[in-house]
Amino acid sequence: MRENDNQPMTVRDLANAVNERGLYRKRDGSAVEVNQLHAFTSNYEALFKKDGPMIRLREESPMVTSRPPGIELFKDDDDGFLEWLQNHPDGYFINSERNPKHNYLVLHQPGCPHYKGETGRLTKDYIKFCARSRGDLEEWAADAVGGEVTLCGSSFS
Repeated sequence: MRENDNQPMTVRDLANAVNERGLYRKRDGSAVEVNQLHAFTSNYEALFKKDGPMIRLREESPMVTSRPPGIELFKDDDDGFLEWLQNHPDGYFINSERNPKHNYLVLHQPGCPHYKGETGRLTKDYIKFCARSRGDLEEWAADAVGGEVTLCGSSFS
């Protein structure tokens, strides 16, 4: 959808694109079916907007597009996120759903074992808000998302 500049697509076109790119396979290894994507997009109304038979991504939340200075966002950029972790060993980051919700804002430190050497999906399914200041992230979470961060048990044990 992003490659299509978020122009509306039919679910069939979306299924074809997913299958052509090998982005998802069923447990038995077969291609995703139109009815599966129809159900998926219906279950994730916060991410997808339907208009009759057409579907597109919802516009991004202002929580994601406008952030205070000092808070960096990593979305679809695992390399950039891992570089930030390496360059800011005393920093902090929040792991959040792509559309941040008050009930899932997990605060981590760069040395967290959950993020050691992983690549491929770190910033695909979830996004990362990074800052040098824990207070800046906690204030952003309260003001923009209306929630408090949950401390990662591995980072803050």
